Formats: sequence, structure tokens, C-alpha cells
Amino acid sequence: MMTVNEVSKLTGVSIRALQYYDSIGLLKPQKYTRSGYRLYDDTALERLQQIL
Repeated sequence: MMTVNEVSKLTGVSIRALQYYDSIGLLKPQKYTRSGYRLYDDTALERLQQIL
């Protein structure tokens, strides 16, 4: 699992863009931590690649 920060650094997509994709339902994280952090898995990264 990767945090939104790690996904941003890996892909070059801004954190704000990833948050926006989540808010409109385009790219949902695999799960959220208790403190509200988004966690992405490999499936989400593949989906992000298709979006880009």
C-alpha cells in the first residue's frame, strides 16, 4: 500500500489532483486509515496509468 504522497512522487501527479480524482470518483483509494489518509494499491496505480 502506498500513501497519496508516495503515489504523487512515483507518478508525478500532484497530491491535489489525486484528491480531486477521489472526490469525483475517478480514482478511489483501496482504503483509508483511521486518520483519513488515502492508501493506494497496485490496482489503483494501474487505473491511474489508464487515466493519464
